[in-house]
Parts: sequence; C-alpha cells; structure tokens
Amino acid sequence: MYPVLKEGVSIGTFQYEGSDATHYFIENADGEEFEISSRLWDALLKADGTRPLDLPDNGRRVLPKLKRHGLVRTSRFVQDDGLFNRFILFPIGNRLQAGRLVFKALNAALPAVAILIFAIGIYVTTSEGEESGYNFSWWLYYGLIALSLALHELGHLVAGLAYGYKISDTGILLFGIIPLGAYVAHEDKKDATKAEKIQFALAGVEVNLLIAGICLLLAMQSYQWSLTMFSIANVNVILAGVNLLPASGLDGESALSAACGINSVSEVAKSWLTSKKRRQKLLRAGLPGYACFCVFSITMISKIILWLFIGLDVASVFFNIF
Repeated sequence: MYPVLKEGVSIGTFQYEGSDATHYFIENADGEEFEISSRLWDALLKADGTRPLDLPDNGRRVLPKLKRHGLVRTSRFVQDDGLFNRFILFPIGNRLQAGRLVFKALNAALPAVAILIFAIGIYVTTSEGEESGYNFSWWLYYGLIALSLALHELGHLVAGLAYGYKISDTGILLFGIIPLGAYVAHEDKKDATKAEKIQFALAGVEVNLLIAGICLLLAMQSYQWSLTMFSIANVNVILAGVNLLPASGLDGESALSAACGINSVSEVAKSWLTSKKRRQKLLRAGLPGYACFCVFSITMISKIILWLFIGLDVASVFFNIF
C-alpha cells in the first residue's frame, strides 16, 4: 500500500519569534516533533494511501525515516487498541469525490427503497406461505454472507461520500486474526446535521433490510434455492438487529448518540450507572429519570449481547476449521 499518515499524527506550520518566514512540522502520536521542508509537508498532506509520495523517486529515500519515527505506514494490517485489528482492502482517500452526485442520489433513495422491498418481501412470504426446497448450497450461503457484510459497509461508504465525510479506507475487521466483519474508516464531519449523522449510522442496516427483502422475493420465485435464500434473509435480519443494539461501536449506538446530540450514549450510560450517587439521582427524578435509567441499562446489556455474538462468531469459525 502507498504511504498514509499514521493515526495520531498531526502536521502544520509555525513561525519562529521575530521572523515572518513559515516553517513546517510533523508530530507523531508520542509527541515527538520534526521540522520538515515545505515540499515534504505538501507531499504528506496528500498522502492518503492511494498514490506514491509526490517527491523525487516517489519518496523512497525519505520513507524509511518517516516509518522509523512512526509518522507514516504502508502496511495494510493495522493494530488498533485492544483485541480488534483492521486489514485494509481499499484505500479511499479523495478518489471517489468526483461521483458525489451519484452517491447523494443513491443515499437519498436507500431508506425508502430498503423499507419498501423488505415490507414487500415479508408480505409475499406471509401471504403465499414459506415453502422451502431441500437444496442448500453452503458455498452460496457463505458467499452471500460475505457479500452482505461488504454491502453493509458499502451503505455507510455511500452515505459518507454523499454527505462529504472524509473516508480513509475500508476493509476487514478482525478479532485478533479472526475475521468478524467489514468496516469503513472515517473522520467525523464537524458540521454534519443530526439527520446526516443518523442516516450515516443507519445506512448499513438499511442495506441489510434491502438484501433480506430481495432474498425473500427470490425464495418465492425459486423453489430449488429457496432454503438458501430464506437463510440469507434471516442472517441479514439478524445482522440488522445486532447492529441496531446501542452498544459501543455499533450503528445503533451511533444513531442514538446523534439523535441525543452527544458523542457517545454508551460512555454516558457507563458514567451514570457505575456511580451510586448518579443512579440514585436518576431513580429520584421521576418518569424522565426512570426512562434514562432504562435506556442506560439497555445500553450496558447490549455490550454483553455483542460479546456473546462475537463469541458465537469466533466459535463458528473454529468449528468450521477444525
């Protein structure tokens, strides 16, 4: 992969006292600062992983020093805090900005189309009866699960590009080295409206409902593959349900936080429920306090459900391997 600034790296300009000349610096995540040339500064500003450094010999001479000081990375494997890691498949950068009008149209249509197709799928299935054939393709099943995970993140990607979010890359989310799903890495948009934040959070869930609806309709049209299609529809409904949980890192928590106008409902819930004084204050506040207590409790319980889901996912991987 081409160079990209590492997480926690900042880059900027400064002036020495008594001088009008502009100087350039870069600072790594450990707080070490380095003065750099204007040309290197400009090249690093454009370093998004999609192209070589805009320097003579594509920066091959300076790249080892930049990597040694923790300023850039070229590895597709990114170790995050804790047990979760990422494997970058596609650096995005600015390469898709030209199609923003298309992404805006797709994102605007997605919620209504997803709900409509899912509702039609449920109606047709319940009205005509759910009859399944005996053929079941494991290759088709796992292939469509992988496609569903990828399309879930594509929903986030389309929404993010439609609203002008800065998307850095997309790839596979790992628990250690075990694949858990996919991800879209982005920076929060400071001037995003509440509606934009909510739609960005829920776009992946909408895609899962759309896939579920399509699979239900296909199941009713093809008796031979109906069992596989019904199974994929069920998986996508489960994926939508799990992602709607208000647990930290999930779409439901992001949407609920945006709706409440706070950074993280999960963190607020933790701070209130782990403090005896704050718990008592909530329970003495009448109906609004009880409502907040219930929401906070559901948020904390969602974390347990999420870890159970991850445990089952990891166990299924080991079961299929061994």
